[in-house]
Amino acid sequence: MRALPLLAALSLAACATQAGFDARMQGLVGMAEGDVVQSIGVPDGDFTTPDGRRFLQYERLGVSTPTPAPVMGLGIGGFGWRGGFGSGVGFGAAYPGYLPPPPCSVTFEIRAARVASFTRRGSGCVAAPPE
Repeated sequence: MRALPLLAALSLAACATQAGFDARMQGLVGMAEGDVVQSIGVPDGDFTTPDGRRFLQYERLGVSTPTPAPVMGLGIGGFGWRGGFGSGVGFGAAYPGYLPPPPCSVTFEIRAARVASFTRRGSGCVAAPPE
């Protein structure tokens, strides 16, 4: 998975929306193909249609984040040295690990070695608008 600063900014922003994501991707339109690859990484696919149109496809734009899960614990104590006994029940939240981000696939059309347009798919294509 690519862990690049651009992608971190895309998925970790507090007020992330699809419109913000589109605004950030629109900033790549007109950029040289090599600069896009340097910015967001090597594409997952590179396709040329029979009529000569070329596309770069990115399947997993986004960063995984820890997701809390509710847990319940039960503690049973032992006997104390003066005959006491202890027990308890507790509730809390645990971080079981990193869950995969919601899906986000972006395809860039390349014309004359520059990004001409993009399309996105998936609920994970969200970002804060550029400043």
